[in-house]
Amino acid sequence: MGKVTFVPSGKSIKSRAGQTLVSAAAAARVVIPQRCGGHASCLMCRVVLESGELSPPSDLERRKMPEKDLAQGIRLGCQAKSTQKDCVVRIPENRLKSVVQAALERQQREENEE
Repeated sequence: MGKVTFVPSGKSIKSRAGQTLVSAAAAARVVIPQRCGGHASCLMCRVVLESGELSPPSDLERRKMPEKDLAQGIRLGCQAKSTQKDCVVRIPENRLKSVVQAALERQQREENEE
């Protein structure tokens, strides 16, 4: 069993070899967004391998993802599987969430200045 650590949450979980990152994340109570139920069609579950090792890209993942992205460690969480080795996986922040968060922080600062 290898340990999968998800950033930015910092949560970790022991994962059996062959378990998808989406499954491991769910067990660690970390959300990797997806709409297609793990069929690699929505491409929402992109994650970045920061360190360690994951399974090689599946044929389906190779068809869906640009080779440049795969070379940079960008993988689909529904297709990438853990191995016996530890790894650190970054879940990119949802763009909409970051825009809303920034607007809320700005509103709070303005209210505090009054």
